[in-house]
Amino acid sequence: AVTDADPALAISGARALIEATTKAVLKELGAQYDEKADIPVLVKAAQKALKLHPDTLAPSKEGRETIIRILSNLSQVAIGVSELRNAYGTDHGRSAPTVGLGPRHAHLAVGAASTYVRMLLETLEARRASG
Repeated sequence: AVTDADPALAISGARALIEATTKAVLKELGAQYDEKADIPVLVKAAQKALKLHPDTLAPSKEGRETIIRILSNLSQVAIGVSELRNAYGTDHGRSAPTVGLGPRHAHLAVGAASTYVRMLLETLEARRASG
C-alpha cells in the first residue's frame, strides 16, 4: 500500500482528496469560491454550504454542544491533514525523505481525510434526497 511504501505521497494524496471534495461540494451547491483558496477557507465554505459548520448549525437543544464540538473538530481534522502535507508531503519538491515520517502517520492522514470527505459527501447526498 502507498501508505506503507511512501507515507509522504499518501499524506499529499489525503490533502488533495480534501481539497477536491470541498471544491466539488461547493460547485454542486452553486457556492462561489476562490479556486486558489487554502484548505481552511474551503473547509469552512463547504461545511457552511452543507449547513455542517457550527456557525450555521441549528440542532435540537438535546446534544447541541456535543454536535457542535464534533463538527468543529471535524473541520480541524481536515485542516490538520493539510498542515501535515505542508510539513511532510511530496508537493514541495523535497529531494530527500522526511526523517521520522512513517506508515502510521500516513494511515492517520488517509483515515482522517476519508472520514472527513465521507461526511461531506453523505451530507450532500442527504440534501439531494430531501430536495
